[in-house]
Amino acid sequence: MHPTDQRILRLIELLIFQKKIHYANDFCQDIGMLQQTITKIKKGKAHFTVSQIELICHKYNVNANWIFGLEKNVYNGTGNIEI
Repeated sequence: MHPTDQRILRLIELLIFQKKIHYANDFCQDIGMLQQTITKIKKGKAHFTVSQIELICHKYNVNANWIFGLEKNVYNGTGNIEI
């Protein structure tokens, strides 16, 4: 599995833990992706697209540099979490 896909899957778990979403399906709906695509990503048969990553960053205030492994802060701005 590609590292950016792994980080986004961890992000989904973090968003659920922080109660920003209830289920992975909420995340999928927010970025216009079918829930079964998550299974394909976990199996390495699909990847998050650039447009989906852009939506993730805007919708959840996620630091794109974190997704690509360039920074440790998950979110933009104050109150960051490092993973």
